[in-house]
Amino acid sequence: MLRHPLLSLTSLLVLSAACSSSPSDSMSETGGTTGGDTGGASGSAAGAANSAGGASGSPGGSGSGGRAASGGNAGAGTSGSPGTGGSPGGVSGAAGAFTGNGGASGTGGRGGASGSSNGGASTAGAGGASAGSANGGAGGTACPGNGHITYTLAKAASPTTTEQAAYDKIKTAMDKAITYYNCYTSITKSLNVSYVPSVATADGNINGSMRFGSNTTYMDYRTAMHEIGHTVGIGQASNWGTFLSGGLFTGTHANAQLKAINAKLSKPLYPEVHADTQHFWPYGINQQSEVTGEADLIAHCQMVVAIREDLGL
Repeated sequence: MLRHPLLSLTSLLVLSAACSSSPSDSMSETGGTTGGDTGGASGSAAGAANSAGGASGSPGGSGSGGRAASGGNAGAGTSGSPGTGGSPGGVSGAAGAFTGNGGASGTGGRGGASGSSNGGASTAGAGGASAGSANGGAGGTACPGNGHITYTLAKAASPTTTEQAAYDKIKTAMDKAITYYNCYTSITKSLNVSYVPSVATADGNINGSMRFGSNTTYMDYRTAMHEIGHTVGIGQASNWGTFLSGGLFTGTHANAQLKAINAKLSKPLYPEVHADTQHFWPYGINQQSEVTGEADLIAHCQMVVAIREDLGL
């Protein structure tokens, strides 16, 4: 859940995390794998349509073909020429022609020897899965991490206009959030995401569930990154409380990481890592307003990695 250190006790009680639930009579849309080398997810056909394999640049190898949901045959990936000068290795294959659940993601190749960009641009088909990110790290460099966070978005079989709008916003938020987590962490986690109108804001649980309420303000990538943090142990690990003392998080890895971040800043936000029973700051993204640029998003990922080291995760 979102919470700022200065919120009142009443607000804290309203925003307290709840257990996950999923709407009944639902279908699922599987999020594509993201990260430096990952191509876009291919949308699979509901009937017999085929998914085309993505071309990939050498020396990354050939792109894997899309996987059809039912009746479709997977197309084989074909190799392409090496990427040069920083251009992507190749593009992912187009998705199936008909609406259906997302298929497996096609793998793009790395750029050539003189290129710094990772896998090819993603292409999502109608009704396809969450598009895999082909972006590298900040400044066009290769991603330092090798995360594998994926998600499945529960959807009603016949969504209302309001539900469909919510699904679209949540998908956009989740796709961007896991792009950063998979580029700047090496965490593996499968998430079950759902739209639950009764949820006040949004919440995440270490069991892998994430819920977004009816307030569209929180269907945002910054909120999604905050809640992903909860699913990977932030405020949820059984030993979290053992690292709290006087409003501070005492983990040595976390404080060393904050010191490294602060060393690059002219005006550090805090000299020590602060925490309560569920959150940490700075860089916990407890409010969307805490993010002023990409550096804050990267710092969030770095802090989550360091805190998890302290927690033994």
